[in-house]
Amino acid sequence: MTDLQSVIQAVDELSPDDLNKLYLHILERRESEWWIVPPENIAQIDQVMRSVQEEASQMSEEEINEAIDQAIAEVRRERKTNRGV
Repeated sequence: MTDLQSVIQAVDELSPDDLNKLYLHILERRESEWWIVPPENIAQIDQVMRSVQEEASQMSEEEINEAIDQAIAEVRRERKTNRGV
């Protein structure tokens, strides 16, 4: 493998267009990774979510839809804030 310092130096010399192409390539590579969750972590997630699932089972259809709408609105607010719009 090429020395990391040489790679960094080569990146520093890229044109803005080529740097953007490299950036997009890196993003694509990172998206294709598989994230393996160890079994013990899955058990912990299940334990944490159990109370949420129990609470949700007591909710009406209308309450569930309202909670979903609130969550969607919050995500949209965050995205709008992050884009500076």
